[in-house]
Amino acid sequence: MLDSAARRFGAASLVAAFLTSFATPGAASAEVKKLMSMCPGQKLCAWYQSTVTPPKGWIEDKDAGAQNHVTILLPDKGDLDFNDPMIYVQTSLEPGTDTLDAIVAVNQAQWRKQEPKGSITPAGTAPRASGAAPFELFLYQNPGKPKQAFETIAYGFAIQPNGERYFLTVVDTAASKTAIDASNGDFLAVLNGL
Repeated sequence: MLDSAARRFGAASLVAAFLTSFATPGAASAEVKKLMSMCPGQKLCAWYQSTVTPPKGWIEDKDAGAQNHVTILLPDKGDLDFNDPMIYVQTSLEPGTDTLDAIVAVNQAQWRKQEPKGSITPAGTAPRASGAAPFELFLYQNPGKPKQAFETIAYGFAIQPNGERYFLTVVDTAASKTAIDASNGDFLAVLNGL
């Protein structure tokens, strides 16, 4: 199953060596870990990972997540294919003062350049158990990427007790809208825990 997940997510950004890690716990936000790995040119580069509790029936694929610098959740079943949903959380340090709307607008403008035939539809907000500001939700349709043709993407911040601000991009992706519709309750559970 790990090989399936690694192939599914893509190997373009694979970097496997973890050299150090430490956690930055937050009582009212997701736990964010700072991890180090080797970058091109034999330099150490930091990346960030949110700790996520998989919903019932899901597992974390730690190997594929480490290779792609994200947290990856997959249905807990034997054989996975592109008809199955995948949830992943990308975490990045956001030291600036830009608003969530401004950062989302930049991300969506970049995506539209890469997917000119795609569409983005606002899909409301999702609350968080921590009381943090809700995630903003969007439905992306990617006709140029049939293996990830439909994605529900949530954007939000995780503010740590030390004041560090992280931008979270949480994605529920699959080849069909039916698959992400079926996993929507689990996706919302993940968001609620962040």
